[in-house]
Amino acid sequence: MTDEFNWDKALDQWQNHQPDMPALKKNMRWLSWRMKIVLALDVLSLLVLFPFAYFIFVSNEPTSTKVWFSIICFIATVGVYFDFYLRKDLWDTPNSTPQMYQHLVKRAQAGVKIGTFSIIYLSCFFVFFAGWLGYLWLFEPARFLAKVGFASAIGASAAVIVAIAVSVWYRRRKVLESKEAKQRYQDFLSFDE
Repeated sequence: MTDEFNWDKALDQWQNHQPDMPALKKNMRWLSWRMKIVLALDVLSLLVLFPFAYFIFVSNEPTSTKVWFSIICFIATVGVYFDFYLRKDLWDTPNSTPQMYQHLVKRAQAGVKIGTFSIIYLSCFFVFFAGWLGYLWLFEPARFLAKVGFASAIGASAAVIVAIAVSVWYRRRKVLESKEAKQRYQDFLSFDE
C-alpha cells in the first residue's frame, strides 16, 4: 500500500543537511534586539515614573500616597536593576556552534531566573498594593471611595494576579526550555568527541 522507506536516501539527506545559518543568526539578532528593547522600555518607564513621583511629593497629597509612591519608586528601581543584572551575560551574539549552544543554555537559565524574580517581585508589589488599599479603606474611606474605588482596586489587583500567573507559566516554560537546551548541548558535546 505504501512505498518502502528508503533508508539510504534518508541517511544521505541527514548527513548532507546544511542548517540555514543566516536564518539562525537573524533569529539570534532578533532575540538580542528584543532584549535590548525590553530593557530600554524598563528604563524609559523608570524615567517617566520619577517626575510623576516628584509631582506627587510637592502636591497636597496625603502622606499615605507619598509613602505608596516611595515604595513604587523603590520597587521599580530594583526591578530595572535586576532586569539588567539577570541579562548581563546575554549581550554577545555567538559566532560558532558551541557558542550558540552555550548561549541557548544561558538564555534559558536567565529566563528561569527572570521568571522566578518576576513571581517574587510581583508578589511583593501585590502585598504592598493590598496593604495600601487596606490602609485607605480602613483609615481614609472617603478618599478610597472618591479616588480609588472598588472597581479600580479590584481591576488593578486582578491585573497583578494575572501577571503573577503569567510569570509562573513563563518560568515553567523556561525550566523545560533550559532542560532541553542543556540536553542538546550535552548531545552536541558527546557527538563532537
